[in-house]
Amino acid sequence: MTFAVAILNHNGSILLKRFIPKVIENCQGALIYLIDNKSSDNSIDFISKNYPEINIIRLNANYGYARGYNEGVKLINEDVIIFLNNDAVFLDNQSYNEIYKTFKSNDEISIAQPRIIDYNDHNKYEYAGASGGYIDLLGYPFCRGRIINNVESSEKYKTTREIFWASGACFVIRRKIFNKLNGFDTDFFCHMEEIDLCWRLKNLDSEKKIVTIGKSKVFHIGGGTMQYDNPNKNYLNFRNSIMMLIKNLPLSYLFPIMFFRYLSDLIILIFSILTLNFNLSFSILKAYYFNLINFRINFVKRIKSKKIKKYYYCKSIFISYYLLFKKTFSSLK
Repeated sequence: MTFAVAILNHNGSILLKRFIPKVIENCQGALIYLIDNKSSDNSIDFISKNYPEINIIRLNANYGYARGYNEGVKLINEDVIIFLNNDAVFLDNQSYNEIYKTFKSNDEISIAQPRIIDYNDHNKYEYAGASGGYIDLLGYPFCRGRIINNVESSEKYKTTREIFWASGACFVIRRKIFNKLNGFDTDFFCHMEEIDLCWRLKNLDSEKKIVTIGKSKVFHIGGGTMQYDNPNKNYLNFRNSIMMLIKNLPLSYLFPIMFFRYLSDLIILIFSILTLNFNLSFSILKAYYFNLINFRINFVKRIKSKKIKKYYYCKSIFISYYLLFKKTFSSLK
């Protein structure tokens, strides 16, 4: 069984200079690829001159996360691919070895992630993934170790267990599974394409396993490529979340869930206006406008496989958090 580490990059030379040495040191046995989304900085020159052992895949445009990886994987032949953000790094060699052992020992494990820890504060999980992802009934994502904005201690949730989605910050997948699912949905560009792919896998074959690997950890800066309060990030999160629901919900759930999701987002919209957070307001309105005019396009993407009905971990993460004061993952059940 062969492994690859694929690092997607766009004008990230500063991050590459900081993290590539550790990636090479701690991923012995894996071939390393740099998939470059047409950078205009010196990313490619830096890698070419200093790390000739890294395979460079040059793309002719900035395709974002989804299509960027889809195009790159066409030129990668290894059995298992670790999609690693350019602002994430393994700081020990045990973590990569645990990923290797996990995939070699269990053929039913199709997708995985390590525990994702804040690079700037090793005592805390990082927002984008923590110790594995879940969604609620309305499709809002949260993590084992991060509920809404409450990020928990990285000393918790160290066991390996099944999850619903793995984080794109360090997303590990068998290449044959990635190809079977036709990769990420390129209409997402970036954000939530990994959740959509995991959901599609479960709809296709609910027996396939998605896990977080408790003994493996990667350290992630978070917002290294796009800040968390970036208006475009908010837009993509709302837009892509709704797209994902349209594509993956059981048909009998689709319109009831979309109605209650609309009401929930309407409350967020009103609150954003009252608090003068007009960037968020505009992002939500823009996301709904996009999905209104593109509803048919996303609806026809629904694959013919049976849709799983128990895709959610809890009914409402917002009610649990704000009304029931369940601020930690362990308190949800």
